[in-house]
Parts: sequence; structure tokens; C-alpha cells
Amino acid sequence: MDSFTLNKIDFDAVRQILARFCSCTLGRQLAERISPSRNPQVINRWLRQVSQMVTAIRNIGPLPLAGVTDISEALDRARPGSGAGGEDFTIIASSLQGAANVRNYLNALPEELDLLHESAGGIGDFDGEVRAIFAVVDPDGTVRDDASSRLGEIRRQIAATTRQIHDAIYGYLRQPEVARLLQDAVVTLHGDRYVLPVKAENRGRLPGVVHRESNTGATVFVEPNASVELNNRLTDLSEDERREIQRLLGELSLHIQRRRGEIDTTMQALGQLDLVSAKAEYSCQFDLTCPDISETGALQFSGARHPLLIEQQFQQEKAGLPADKRHPVVPIDVRLGADFDLLVITGSNTGGKTVALKTVALLAVMAQSGMHIPVQRGSRMPAFRDVLIDVGDEQSLQQSLSTFGAHIKRIKHIIRKADKASLVLLDELGAGTDPDEGGAIGQAVLDELRRIGCLGMATTHLSVLKAYAFTHDRVDNASVDFDTTTLSPTYRLRIGTPGESHAITVAQKLGVLKRMVAAARKHLNAQGKQFRRAIRSTGVVRRQAEDARTEARKAQLAAQDQQECYEAKLADLHRLREQFQAWLATLGELKVGDEVVVPKLNKAGKLARLELHRQVAVVNVDQLQVEVPLHELMPDLGQEQIREQIDGLRKQILDQARSSRQEMDEVQHMRQELHLSLKQQKLRARQFDAWLGAISRLKVGDEVTIARKPGKGKVLEVNLPGLRATVQTSDRQMELSLQELFPQTGPFVRREVHPRGAGRPKSRRGKPADRNRPMTRRSPTGKAAKANREKLLAVEPGKQVFIIPFNKRATLIRINPEKDQAVVQSGVFEMELPISDLELVHNKE
Repeated sequence: MDSFTLNKIDFDAVRQILARFCSCTLGRQLAERISPSRNPQVINRWLRQVSQMVTAIRNIGPLPLAGVTDISEALDRARPGSGAGGEDFTIIASSLQGAANVRNYLNALPEELDLLHESAGGIGDFDGEVRAIFAVVDPDGTVRDDASSRLGEIRRQIAATTRQIHDAIYGYLRQPEVARLLQDAVVTLHGDRYVLPVKAENRGRLPGVVHRESNTGATVFVEPNASVELNNRLTDLSEDERREIQRLLGELSLHIQRRRGEIDTTMQALGQLDLVSAKAEYSCQFDLTCPDISETGALQFSGARHPLLIEQQFQQEKAGLPADKRHPVVPIDVRLGADFDLLVITGSNTGGKTVALKTVALLAVMAQSGMHIPVQRGSRMPAFRDVLIDVGDEQSLQQSLSTFGAHIKRIKHIIRKADKASLVLLDELGAGTDPDEGGAIGQAVLDELRRIGCLGMATTHLSVLKAYAFTHDRVDNASVDFDTTTLSPTYRLRIGTPGESHAITVAQKLGVLKRMVAAARKHLNAQGKQFRRAIRSTGVVRRQAEDARTEARKAQLAAQDQQECYEAKLADLHRLREQFQAWLATLGELKVGDEVVVPKLNKAGKLARLELHRQVAVVNVDQLQVEVPLHELMPDLGQEQIREQIDGLRKQILDQARSSRQEMDEVQHMRQELHLSLKQQKLRARQFDAWLGAISRLKVGDEVTIARKPGKGKVLEVNLPGLRATVQTSDRQMELSLQELFPQTGPFVRREVHPRGAGRPKSRRGKPADRNRPMTRRSPTGKAAKANREKLLAVEPGKQVFIIPFNKRATLIRINPEKDQAVVQSGVFEMELPISDLELVHNKE
């Protein structure tokens, strides 16, 4: 893509921000060189990878890239004969261990994150190489004593010889006749030799080898004869040690070199994954959105914000700047290619016209580089073959080009290179020369862009170009708002209405003499005045139409949000039904001696017996027998509440459908797009069942992991009906929600014991989802319910009935018509249910 454009829109600054989110140098190097693609299939694949990584980060946690570094130089040194040290192999092993962690993370993700699963295939299995390295080298890079039996023996001899040398040399210090010969009663090292500092006048009186003299000549350093032979032996042993280490590291080099190609491929895959992870982290931090990319079609950016202005605001907030001192980021709505292809933007200076151009260009380049962008959901764009921009003062003293000449040279290049698949953005079209001639050239440029058929935006102050948009097909006006009271821009972009420069109004507000203002208005030519009156007469209607379009867009997004909420509630309902079925099956399998919870006492006990005729369970608790009504053992998770929420949401959706057919069409389209999301909800339900199984096995005295510091504790008390537990940690006692036990995400999670794809369920905003929502009960009113009730009242005890909420058969024990309740038996357990939840089972003869 056009390098001039990438430079002018500060894409390199975005690269640097992206590199900041990378975990290792492999990803940072790729982020700093990231470039856009022209292939819509490639772009969509990149964007899907990032979207899947966002889901993984929010639901599971960040990609575990700890320990992964660029090991290319260490691998080069690890070639046989290249002299790699233990530190080089430690670095290699650390990165290969990190690769294994990443591969395990990807393989454990839900199946619908298919592109991330595919990425795991590019990461090799190097467990054998890691074991081989750490069998020889310690994590600090030191070669281990037990790396080989010979090395261990050599080092034992070195240690023994060193002790002998120490004893011999220090033995001299304890001899009075030797001490008198020394300058100081100390032992020093000369290279790897132990020597004594002898006074120069005593040279020759201590038998041994003189290694050197002091700078002043007053001292000579003597190695006594008793330690010379020992030092020679130590030198030989040290050389043996060096050779053995060299042999061991050489064998490691051969081991690593055999798989060098696979290691290089793995490191490339890790670099790509680090880049994808950085894109996802960037998206999460700044709430970015994945745009829809097509091969052709319209560009529609809703709520578009400039990424560098967002970054600026973030840094100001990070620095503690008060909110009123921060520069606001005003979102803009831009569209091209639907009802018009070219947009002429006018308005006052410093009003945001150039920022609007750069925002559109930068977001298009970011999207085609596989990055989420700061726009609202539903924003879309085609894959552009080129994004071509002319912005800024390109006057060149070396080439003797004026500002106007530089613009013309750039426009010439753009016209020659642009085609139907290009996005062209021109700043201050027609400026820098006589307004009449500049306007004529500007119109000629717009004519050429219309002939090419590309999408484009151009800013200008020339009225003739405003008029051009009124008189030519597929061209429209837009303006940036300006507050003439405060003399400040609002940075809002309004499509359909040309803007004014407000030069005379600003001059008047700044105190220019009234007669000068009046003269300036008088000098405005009649054609200009007539044109401004035409703008004002059509501006109100056009603005209303654009406002209606904006409101419709907001309504569509609101409908989409409500539908997503509705679908999530339905998924919760289905999950709760499955949960209750599993719970009911567990209760039906109760046996004497099983542990149950007594809700009124908030204590656990052992089941002594079931008295079905009395609908009670007798439980041994603290040396006492307590009678517990059977229905109290059935947890109530508030089924009625979720049913009411679903009914309310359904009513809102139906009301919106009646008021706007277009909204309903959008909702239907959205439902299809959410199919993948619903599959993920079902997967999370299965994950929750695994967590529920851990809770069901919970006993007082168990050591459990918790979602708070210090991350583990001992269970003192469990209150299943109240969904609470009391836990003793190392420093205090705390009462926790059951959801804080056995955390599946966060710093205290034990990932190695989690099932495939485990992770604590999350809501759409990333907070822990409430899994304890109610089950739908059947309505007791209506003709069908009343007819069903009459049938059940006529049934004799012992008949089979069907429990609708649990999707399970049971035996009817008795019916209490006054309370509209029925007692049924499932397995060895009895329960009391509303009559409306039961139906007769008709056995076919």
C-alpha cells in the first residue's frame, strides 16, 4: 500500500502502540513492521483470529508467553563447534517450555475458536529437548555436577585438591618462621594460583616459585613448593572439567541442531501469536470493534474515533490529568459508497476536517492490517487496493516546488494510481493559488475521481466545490460544526450540509470595527450570497434526514443489544434446566450415610433415613438427629425471576418489531450472526457443570482454592442453600460466595486440573456471569392449565406423572388441591411441586 499515505496518517505511531502490547521481541518486531493486505479473505481471517483471541483472553486469560524470547542468536551459537555456553541452552529451553505452555493453552480452548486451534499445529513438541538441556544445565546456565559421571568425579577431585591447597598455604601462615618473612599474613591469588606476599629482602628464603613483584618492588609473590604440585594438579583438573563441559554442550548442540528447522518454525508461529494477542489486548483496552470487510461495497464508520487521540487521552488519564483538562475525542459518522461516492467537507479552520480525513484513512489501514478499530458495531468497509492521501504542506526547497505545486504533483500521482478499489483523501483541494483557478482545478479533480469510480473525501474552503456537490450525482457535502458563540470547533461531522468558514463572524466576535465587518459583508458577491441562502433553505431538511438516519442506527444497535440479552437469558434458562436435572439425579441417588446440608442449621450431616410418608429426611448432625423437610433439600435458584426477565425482553422486542420493520430485519440478521455466540454459551454451561460437581463434593475440612488472597484455605462451614461457605485462610476467617471457590480464572486458578476449555463463565462485559438463575415454572392459569389440573385431581396415587421443568418422570404420592401442590417420588426421594408443573404419563398399550 502507498508508503506516503502510511507516513502521513502516522501509521507508524499505531505500530508502536501495538508493539507495546507484545510480550516478547518476536511479536514486537512483527508489530513494528505490520502492513495492510489487499485480500479480503486474508483480512477477514486476521480479524477472526483477533476476535477469537479477544474471546479467549476475556474468558480464559492472556496467552502464556512468559519465557518466550527471540532465541535466533542463541541457536546460531548452539551450532556444533560454535561455542555455545550453558546460558544459551537455558534461554533455548525456556523458550521451548513457553512454546509448550502456549500449545497447551490453545489446545484447551473451546472448539469454536477454530483459528486459534489451528495455530497450535504450528508449535512443535520439544519436551525431549527441554529435558535433555536441563539434564545438563541448571536454570542459571551452570552445567550440573551430575550431567555426567566423569564431570561429577572431576569436580569432586577439584574440591578435594582445593582443600589440600588451602590447608597447605594457610599452614605456612601458622608457622612463625614463615610469618616473619611475609609483608602481610594473607593469601592472595595470582591467576588461579595461591601465593604469599614475601618481603623483597627475604627473596629466596621461602622455597617456591616467584610469580611476580609488586609495583613498588617491595613485595614478591611466592607460591610455596608444597602447593606447587597441588596447583599444577588443580590446573589439570580444571582443564579436564572444561573439556568435559565442552563435550556435554557439544552433544546438546547436535541434539538441538537436528530440530533447528522445526524450532525456527515454532518461533515464527509464536511471534505471529504474540502479534495476534497484542492486537486482542489493544482491542480489549480501548474497546475496539471488528469491522465487516467485503470485497466491494460501501464504507460505513459509525462512532469513529482517531486511535492516536484515544491514546493521547489514555496517557493524560494515566498521568492523573483532571477530566476537564483532557482533550475530548469526538466520534464521527462517515459513509461512502451507498448514496454517494465522494464527500466534500467544508467548515472553519481547526474544525477537524483534516482529522476526519486521517481518521478514515487510518481506520481503513488498521482494519486491513487485521486490527480491530474504534468504531461502533456494524461498521463496515470494502478491502481497498490502495488508500491514497494528499495532506499537509509538501513544499520542497530542493525541488523548488511551491505548496500548490507539491499538491498538484501528489494529485497527479494519485489520479494515475487510483482505481475503483481505491480510497482517495484530499486535504484543502484547490488551495494555494487563485480561488477561481483553484476551484476550477478542484472540479476537474472531482470529475476525474467520479470517472474512476473510487470512493473519496476532500476538504476545501471554496464555495464552488460546495456547489459542485449540489449539482453532480454521487457527490455530497459535509461540514464540521463550529460554535460561533465560543469561537471553538465541536469536531462533529454533519453529512448533507456544507459548512461555512465563519471568517467574518469570527472577525466580528474578535472585535473588528463594525464598519469593516459591514464592508466585508458588502463585498461578498451576489452569487455567493445567493448560494448561502440556498444552503440554509435546504440545510434544515437535510439535517433532519441525517438525524433520523442516526437515530435509526442507534435503534438498530439497541435492538441488537436487547436481542443478545434475550438470547443470553434463554441460554441461561436451558442451562438451568440441565443443572436441575443433574441435581435431581443426584438427590435420587441418596443413600444412608450420604452427606447432606441442613439449611436451617447451615451445617452438613449424614443421612440416617428417608421417611417418604412424612416427606422428611432424618439427618445426623453433631450427635443429634434432625428432621429436614424433603423440599428444603431442593435449592431454589429463583426460576420465576428469569422467566419474568425473558417475558419483559420479549415484549420489548415485539414492540420494536411493530414500530419498525427495518429493525426487525436487522434483528433477524443479528440472530444469524449470534449463532456462534450461542454455541459458546452452551459450552460455558458444560464448564459450569464441572464447577458444580466440585461444589457438590465439597466437605467441611477440605483444602480448597479461592478467588482471593492467599488463594487457598480450609472449609469450616458450607451453606449450599445460601450459596455461601466459611473458609479459614492462613491469616483470617472469611465468608465467601460459592462462586469464589474453585476459581477457574484469575491469579489463583489451578489450570492444570481444569477440563478442556475450562474457565469461569463471563458475561458480555467480561465480569463473572451469574450462573445461579432460576428455572421457568409453568403458568397455573389458562384453559390448558385448568384442564390439566382437573385430569390430575382425578388420578389415583401411584400413577406416573411427568415433571415438566425437570423433563423427568416421577410417581404421584398425593395432591393437595387447596395449596395447588402435589407430592411426587423420584427414585428414593420425595418432593413437593406445583400442580401446574405436572402432566399425566399416557402409557401406550
